[in-house]
Amino acid sequence: MFSFSLVSTALISLTVSLGLSQPLERATGCGKTPSITRGDFKNFTTAEGREYRVWLPANYDSNKATPLILSYHGANKDMTYQANLDQLTDPLFNKDHIVAYLQGKEVSRPGHTEWEGAPDCDSDDIGFTSDVLDALSADLCVDQKRIYATGKSQGGGFVGRLACDSRMSGRIAAFAPVSGAYYIKEIDQESECHPETVKVPCDASRTNVPIMAFHGGADGTIKYHGDFRSGACLPDVSSWARQWALRDDLSGTPVNTTIAKSDNGVIMTYGGGLVRLVYDGDDIGHFWPSTARNDDNKGVTLAAFNASSYIMEFFRNHELP
Repeated sequence: MFSFSLVSTALISLTVSLGLSQPLERATGCGKTPSITRGDFKNFTTAEGREYRVWLPANYDSNKATPLILSYHGANKDMTYQANLDQLTDPLFNKDHIVAYLQGKEVSRPGHTEWEGAPDCDSDDIGFTSDVLDALSADLCVDQKRIYATGKSQGGGFVGRLACDSRMSGRIAAFAPVSGAYYIKEIDQESECHPETVKVPCDASRTNVPIMAFHGGADGTIKYHGDFRSGACLPDVSSWARQWALRDDLSGTPVNTTIAKSDNGVIMTYGGGLVRLVYDGDDIGHFWPSTARNDDNKGVTLAAFNASSYIMEFFRNHELP
């Protein structure tokens, strides 16, 4: 006779192997008085000394499961810069999602912050992310089906790494990297780096991962068509997106939609929107696209759209099954 525990283990193993999600439990923070003032920020530190900052919506209800967004800053930046940049705590873009800004570790020199996956970074930021999710779920009524991740530049590259992680891809519902630095450290010789064809390593636990990426044609830092940079290979961004479409069992041919009033900006959509690549335009550099001045564009080159609006709409349309 099979024991119940053996049958349960077998069912869980089958669920994982098929790329299906396991039943998600209600966050233990539901029903608790939050330690954060509604409509405000609060800083936290993990047991390992890692810092993060959390914003709680003004309408937060401790008895209602609330979506959570994780946001990651770029290299040499910090969580304050990212909060000012993505504006995801501005009611114009978001009134009902908790937002957590994680702080990258300093690497090699003071102020030089990076994320796991960067060529000279060996920090465990996937573990850090998991710790933050555990802590927030214990303190707040986090909707376990609606946890999302976004980030800029190297933080965007790390978001791509989260999407490819066997654990995080099953815990985070959707991903939205901006100007992502998708370093492939395994290729550390320029002669072996072929951006248009290089295969992006990925171990996602499911084949229905929603991901929406943004990149500008004038990005001279992380080039749209790929590069060999800092001792690692960067893929062509369109190839990177196409690989996500194929990984999600979608056609490798996108449906293209022109972005009005942009400089040749295009939204490339795969599978009805499960995978999207937003080409910001020929004139947009290494920026968080915005129609208003921000700390990236300095008011010089404004985009024809707000990435934050696109991201929030994308997140609202996806949750874990």
